[in-house]
Amino acid sequence: MTRTALATGGSEAPLAERLREGTQDLHEELERCLDWRQRMATREGYLTLLARWWGFHRVFEPIVGQAFGRDVAWPRRKLHLIERDLVHLGMNREAIEALPRFAAGTGFEDRPAILGALYVTEGSTLGGQVIAHHIRRSLGDAIASGGCAYYEGYGKRDTAAMWTSFRTFLDRSGEEGRSESVIEGARWTFDALRLWLTASNPPRPALGEAARR
Repeated sequence: MTRTALATGGSEAPLAERLREGTQDLHEELERCLDWRQRMATREGYLTLLARWWGFHRVFEPIVGQAFGRDVAWPRRKLHLIERDLVHLGMNREAIEALPRFAAGTGFEDRPAILGALYVTEGSTLGGQVIAHHIRRSLGDAIASGGCAYYEGYGKRDTAAMWTSFRTFLDRSGEEGRSESVIEGARWTFDALRLWLTASNPPRPALGEAARR
């Protein structure tokens, strides 16, 4: 019997709980390597990190839409929020579209793997409020007031409710019998994000003409 089953008196824990337990090591490794407080200590560091998040979501969100449909994908999209932040920080639309994009490779081949990846991206919204507060303190209101939409996410009022609804979606997804594949998809995503977001020399995003003047 697994540790999770023992903890619930013999019955299997909800899929969200199994995902948390099955990915905790890689989640902590991503947090350690990302060192977001240091990365966001400067405007340039923050801009570069946002550009990397754009490259991931630009590829990932259409995949979610194809796998689960607009009703699931549309309310949980993040790309437009990142683009709003990048424009506020001085990038034009042409420069944004020219940013490097994440290579999904074999990580998102089926619904269970994509569901695991969605667990990672939705879980990241829980800490977004804390990160947004840090950005406001370290970079100031001039940047945070219009350039922090991605980390503010669903907002203080709705973040917890959106996470609860996602946990319900997980448990009703029909993927209970393939939970190991879901967990493996989440683990792959944590590891891939660690490599993508913490690349030693990520390309510096080009700014629009307005930002250069």
